[in-house]
Amino acid sequence: MKLGKGRKTIELETMSIQIPAVETVPISSLKCDGDNPNRMTKQEHERLATSIKKFGFIVPIITNRDLLIADGEQRWVVAHDLGMIEVPVVRLPVEDVDRRLLRQVLNKLRGEHELLLDANEFAKIVEMGKEDDLKHLLDLNDNELQRYLTAKEWFDPVDGANQGNLGEIQKTKCPSCGFEF
Repeated sequence: MKLGKGRKTIELETMSIQIPAVETVPISSLKCDGDNPNRMTKQEHERLATSIKKFGFIVPIITNRDLLIADGEQRWVVAHDLGMIEVPVVRLPVEDVDRRLLRQVLNKLRGEHELLLDANEFAKIVEMGKEDDLKHLLDLNDNELQRYLTAKEWFDPVDGANQGNLGEIQKTKCPSCGFEF
């Protein structure tokens, strides 16, 4: 595969990993195929627009060589709605099947959040005075945010008086039949 202008390659012991260049292209040059299974509600689009206005267009749109979008269709729509004329793009020399595979991979391989780590992160954001931004961008109401913030209490370590019993198995008796387990 030929590397286009501005692309870099990192040589590792057993392989080369490409770092494609980001280019700025006119928004009108981009195309979508209408097959993207990733959908957003109007409210999600509004929150994405808020994020782009607040932090900038920080995640480029991924396309094939013909500027057919593989990833970033929602960002493209929001950029158009915001009146942007140009957007950052990573143009890859991939066939259509790989563009579709890439769309699936980038939409699905995101990992999962751990409740306690989210709770800690949310608490820090609230302490720093950005509770309203957090609630708006993640579409959290007061009760949902409070559930996260109180989740930290669920994971508090056992107090010192009970730590001596941590390795012991506690038996329980079934109230109906008396079976101990």
